[in-house]
Amino acid sequence: MPSRFEFERAIRRSELPPLSRLLALTIATWADAETGLISRRNQPAQSVLLEATGMSKSAFLAHRKNLVDGGWVRCDSPDPIKAQKEHAQNVYFVLIPDGKAGSPGDLAKADKRPGKRREPRSGDDLALGRQATQPNGTETAKSGSNLGRQATTRVLPSPISHLPADEGGQASSDERTPRAFDYCQPLIKAMTEAGIVVSWTMNADDWQAVARVLDRAGVDAMVTFARTAKSREPIRFAKFFLRAGWSGLPPKSTKPSSAPAAAGKRPHCGHPDCDPITRTREIENDRGLRNLHPCPDCHPTAKGQAA
Repeated sequence: MPSRFEFERAIRRSELPPLSRLLALTIATWADAETGLISRRNQPAQSVLLEATGMSKSAFLAHRKNLVDGGWVRCDSPDPIKAQKEHAQNVYFVLIPDGKAGSPGDLAKADKRPGKRREPRSGDDLALGRQATQPNGTETAKSGSNLGRQATTRVLPSPISHLPADEGGQASSDERTPRAFDYCQPLIKAMTEAGIVVSWTMNADDWQAVARVLDRAGVDAMVTFARTAKSREPIRFAKFFLRAGWSGLPPKSTKPSSAPAAAGKRPHCGHPDCDPITRTREIENDRGLRNLHPCPDCHPTAKGQAA
């Protein structure tokens, strides 16, 4: 079994296609620096390799087959039933095919028989493939066993990853609202007064998302949306409204309200024959025919009593 760096150098000097090299070097990030072995608890899942390489599933499978057929990687697949019930996953081994160790004098081809002194690695070999992957700090070469293990080998979705960045997603530090919980108190009060009593238990990022919607759309729009929101189950958490549509509410209108212009409009007179919208009445003439006429009490053109 080659060491990790021997494998990386051999891949670097191989004639593999670029994406096959990328996949091989990515798998190697979980290998021990000295032994080249990947422990079972650190075996990368397929979803992790897809995320790390940016490949589509079809491209990943094609280039993995290329590596397996070429003898660069061994992939032991679990029993399908065990994989389904116990979530068992593939086990990877990094290998160097015969005759592919590299150029003459390469340390990947060094004689490892007992009693044979191994030549020290050159500065170039130590630098290549190590600067970007080995942990920073004062850790020794033994720390290679921890390479690539700070993150889980399973991809866990972000709690708000499905929200757009400008509509409820995480914001940069200079866009975050200080004391977002306090900023949202007017909304909480308005929701309660509207009869919408829900739990406001949310994490910090969700409070930031609510604060941004509140700043953009306003309390009235958020309460109106919450009143009309539908759910098969009783709505118990305010987070439901954030997921259901608050994040997509449009900005509040900057157009001046038309309320002042309507303030001088006369109230409806209340007469049973007066239409409250058109402010007209049906009046019967001398011939017995009924025609619409402006209400003398509340039509805008009436000269009667004003509001």
